[in-house]
Amino acid sequence: MVRAVIDTNVFVSGVIGSSYPVQIIQAWRKGEFVLVISIPIIKEISEVLRRPEIKKFIRLKPTEIRKIIKALKTRTYIAPTEIKVNVIETDPADNKFLACALEGLADYLVTGDKKHLLPLKTFFEIKIISPKEFVTKVLSTS
Repeated sequence: MVRAVIDTNVFVSGVIGSSYPVQIIQAWRKGEFVLVISIPIIKEISEVLRRPEIKKFIRLKPTEIRKIIKALKTRTYIAPTEIKVNVIETDPADNKFLACALEGLADYLVTGDKKHLLPLKTFFEIKIISPKEFVTKVLSTS
């Protein structure tokens, strides 16, 4: 089964209701791929979902956010975060996605980050692709 790390921006967009990210979240919930994640990524998603500027878009109650975070902790493969990488020096926070993908033996890192992550195209054997590419080229064939 395909294993993928989903960048925070894609995950939050999927919760808000943006086209391809929504399809990715739905596919994960249906078990169409293994979501690979790490505790630092879960913490970042939790923090972003609770931001006032995001809350006005998603209108999730705290209990709904807790359910999302619980699903991330129980319906995913959690990478152990023992590996540190320093590939993206201009935005070191993005390195956690690369480390997670590497540790979790991910096939894909799905991101909307056109500045730091997408330009890499691959990291070791991991393909770094956009949400649209993941939906049209990976999920549609699985």
